[in-house]
Amino acid sequence: MKNIFHKLVATAAVATLFSCSDFLDQELQGNPDTNQYFNTQYQLQESLNAVYNILQTDKYTNSEWIFGEACGDDVVSTDEATTSQIAQVVNFTFNTSNDYILRRYEIMYKGINRANQVIANAHKVKFADADNSNYQNVRQILGQAKFLRAMFYFNLVKTFGGVPIRPETEDVTALTIPRSTKEEVYAYIEKDLREAAIMLPAVFTDGNAGKVGAGAATALLMKVLVYQATPGEPSDKWDEVVRLGKYFVGGQAMSYAEMIRLETYDETWDEIHDRLWFKPKALLGPKDTYETAETQMPVLANQYNLEAKSTYDNSTLHYRQLYHQAGEFCARSVFEIVFKESADGTTGDSNQGTGIVNDIFMNRVFASTSFRNAVAADPRRNEVILLHASVTFDGERLEVPNGRYGCMKWYTPKSERPREASDNGKNRRVIIYSDVVLLYAEALNETGNRMEALEQLNSVKAVANKITNVATLYKAGTYLEMRDQIWTERRLELCHLWDRYWDIVRQGRAASILHALAAETTHMRGKNFIEGINEVFPIPQNEIDITNGVVAQNPGY
Repeated sequence: MKNIFHKLVATAAVATLFSCSDFLDQELQGNPDTNQYFNTQYQLQESLNAVYNILQTDKYTNSEWIFGEACGDDVVSTDEATTSQIAQVVNFTFNTSNDYILRRYEIMYKGINRANQVIANAHKVKFADADNSNYQNVRQILGQAKFLRAMFYFNLVKTFGGVPIRPETEDVTALTIPRSTKEEVYAYIEKDLREAAIMLPAVFTDGNAGKVGAGAATALLMKVLVYQATPGEPSDKWDEVVRLGKYFVGGQAMSYAEMIRLETYDETWDEIHDRLWFKPKALLGPKDTYETAETQMPVLANQYNLEAKSTYDNSTLHYRQLYHQAGEFCARSVFEIVFKESADGTTGDSNQGTGIVNDIFMNRVFASTSFRNAVAADPRRNEVILLHASVTFDGERLEVPNGRYGCMKWYTPKSERPREASDNGKNRRVIIYSDVVLLYAEALNETGNRMEALEQLNSVKAVANKITNVATLYKAGTYLEMRDQIWTERRLELCHLWDRYWDIVRQGRAASILHALAAETTHMRGKNFIEGINEVFPIPQNEIDITNGVVAQNPGY
């Protein structure tokens, strides 16, 4: 069912080349010849596969739900009642040596290290002939690596603030890199995403479905820009999100020069063109086209939709099905992490991610009282949470613990369960199209375009309304009233996608929301959150020690 890049095990040499940072893997002890390895685009593709593989690891998966979901107010977890190190994270009682904080730091830099290998070595690829398809293949590999590197850095900067930016080729004589500022890290991320957007097709389809396209790069860029802006304060970041929204959602044309902000470069367009693996002008044949700075970006508005059909059988998808196998790679899904079950139901394969359905859904993480109250009158209620012993849409008694409400976006229908219980056949949705629309709506409101913001906001709500055939929409209002409605819709529409905690932090509401959460939870989770300190986590003590303090600690830790 999922025939895309499932050979995600590159050689040990590829997975660990140049692995010399303090927090980068040191598995390899041999002597690979890196000058020869990257000679072909197929070898470059294998090294890209190793970057994607990071997203499938248990360490990455656990880091994402612990920090992005379990620290927020939409859920409660069984961990918070324990003395475990996960409990310390979600209760904000951790110290700088917490293992899960260290693991998050490590896995992101492991991903960055692998992406750097692809980017640093792409120039070594040799062609038997210089046709356009060869350049396109390498360009698309490179663009995907840039997206993935940007995503890893985004995860780091929103967790820790400014972090070290590792060089693409490590120097064994200069392994200790001081922290860059938060602004410098964001600028680095933006450049990667803007370049990735012009290097990639709008989407990959069929056998390549699941690979990162220009839609995913643009969507993540919009989110990165929003995280740099402050609600209620004018910023060119809000303006940029509006421009990108008009392109992505509204279908307005956008040139390469606009996407990458050519005016900010020290390079000429010709230099950028060749560096990003567009076919050099000197090698163009009589039928080849030279991409100029004014070449138009691929149209995204016709690729994504708030409603969609299944890519497998063209059936119209129910709202809930976005999170089932039937909704994989559909027009409502912008970027998802691919998991694959064993075709024959056997054990012993390298499949990972089983914890998404077998651990956190059944045994660990459940809807909070405040979230249940927030969604109580919404048509999405029974699609996103369900009480213990309730009957699911496919006729199963829900066996989450007594009194708990299961988070149904993590539920796997009986017909889609893997043949082997330790497998996982469920992709994880990372960016969905409604997130893009709501980011656009928020930026419109921040820039004084409230009626346009309301139109975008209600386009999301209208789709949810179809679940129960209701007609209640959001109403026009002041800036603050509109912002509150947009944030309410973000909570309801994007719940349980492991992003809620980061959302309330960037909105400046984490302290007030988590302190209110403490009043409703048995163990008063959230009471220990300290405003002005806990919006970022501490740099792992191991990194401070290894670098002899060159990598400085965050204030308050």
